[in-house]
Amino acid sequence: MSEREKQMTNASVKTFILLWNGSDEGYDPDEFAEDVRRTARGYRVPIRWSFGQGHGDPKPGDRVFLHKTGAENGVIGSGQILSSEIVWEQHWADRTKFAPYIQVELDLLLDPADRLPYEEMKKLLTEFKFPILGSGRAVYPPSDEALELAWARHVAQLADRDGNPWLGGNAARARYRVSGPCPLERHPVTSYNVASFTSTQATKAEAELVARFAAHLEMMGRTVQGYRIQPEGVLAPLFVDIHDATTNHLYEAKASASREAVRMALGQLLDYRRSFVAQPAISVLLPERPVEDLLKLLAENGVGCIYETASGAFEED
Repeated sequence: MSEREKQMTNASVKTFILLWNGSDEGYDPDEFAEDVRRTARGYRVPIRWSFGQGHGDPKPGDRVFLHKTGAENGVIGSGQILSSEIVWEQHWADRTKFAPYIQVELDLLLDPADRLPYEEMKKLLTEFKFPILGSGRAVYPPSDEALELAWARHVAQLADRDGNPWLGGNAARARYRVSGPCPLERHPVTSYNVASFTSTQATKAEAELVARFAAHLEMMGRTVQGYRIQPEGVLAPLFVDIHDATTNHLYEAKASASREAVRMALGQLLDYRRSFVAQPAISVLLPERPVEDLLKLLAENGVGCIYETASGAFEED
């Protein structure tokens, strides 16, 4: 049973509806278009979202649906809550006020033209009181299950229409997913399950490090790409940071040369390598040289280390 399926059978997991009025202030148009594109390829996207004031004690792992109001009214996204608490920050529309926010990881974001229409929601969620007046509205049983099933059917229809097995987290379609190369994401926004280790700043730093190293490899005449892995029995695919197709070399980047970061990268690389028919060489990509003990740890496991110097060059150890 997948982690998501386990969550769905756990009565403590709650469901909430987040609201977006369709404004550019609420969701930057370029970021929105990029997030639609990336989730269609199987990536998950972390975002910060306002949660209203009657928030009902959200927890990490709780399910969320993003509902667009106004024109093209309906559900356009789904995901789960990442943050363990609500944080009060400047209101997205009025900087003189403060509003509660949570961290959310979207597993799917649709163009509003592909939404699950509001009128259809009203017909299906007979136990849910409409209209939805505030972001963070809780959806209680049995309406939560009805919404989940309606969303799954809707996304499945879109996936069939587009011939895209990577759209959404439907277990029935996951078996059609084949691990293999994909375009390299020069500025990916990935998230991790270890909340204490990562941050938005860390993922940005990793993305920039990957971009610089990819440019370095390309200057050497290498063909660089991404690689998408579909583990057996898991809905969400895995994505490597960078694969040098010319030399069949796999790299996992980290924003820090700390022990925690290196150990995480080591585990990821050993896991990723199992999905390649011709097993690649593997290396950790770091922003600086780690301590000797960590270099020994990597070497003992057959893992190389590439790090960036103060001058912007890349060296291997």
